[in-house]
Amino acid sequence: MKLLNRKQIYKGYCFDLFEDQVVWVNGKQLDRVLIQHPGISVMLPILDSDRLMLVNQYRYGAQANLWEIPAGTINVGEDPLHCAQRELEEEIGYKARKWKPMVACYSSPHYSSEMIHAFVAEDLVKTEDDLDDDEVIEVRVFTRDEVQEMIRSGQIVDAKSLVTLLSYFSNIG
Repeated sequence: MKLLNRKQIYKGYCFDLFEDQVVWVNGKQLDRVLIQHPGISVMLPILDSDRLMLVNQYRYGAQANLWEIPAGTINVGEDPLHCAQRELEEEIGYKARKWKPMVACYSSPHYSSEMIHAFVAEDLVKTEDDLDDDEVIEVRVFTRDEVQEMIRSGQIVDAKSLVTLLSYFSNIG
C-alpha cells in the first residue's frame, strides 16, 4: 500500500480523522478514511481468586450504560502499562502491585489505528479515585461465575472487555 495524499478533516480530543488517497495492495487507486487513535489500555482488576471488579458507565456511542473493565486512552509518548496503572487509580481508586500483559489487538483495523493493550491487575491496594470531568462510574465487585454469566447472557457487550475477559478465562482454565 502506498499513500498518495492525506487530508486531515477532523482533530479531536482522542482521535484525528483523515481522508487518504492510496494505491492499494492490488495496485488500484482507492479513497480511504482513517481514524488515527493513540490506543487504549484496559485493565482487569482482580481482588482475589474468585472476585474481580467491573465498572458501569454511560457510553455515548451506545447511548447506554455498559458494564466493562476500566480503560483509558494512552497519552502521546506514554507506555501502555503506565496508562493502565494511571487509569486504574483514576477510575476505581486502586493501585496494583502486580501487572500481567494479557492481549493486544486492533479494535477496528479496517478504518482505525486504535490498538487495545489489555492487562491483569492483581495485589490491589485501595487509594482514591480521580475521575475525569466526563466520567460518572459505578464500581462493583463480581465473582468470576457472575461475570461469565454476564458474558453468556449478553450483559457485557463492550468489545475491549469481552476480548480481555474471554482471554483471561481461557488462560485460567
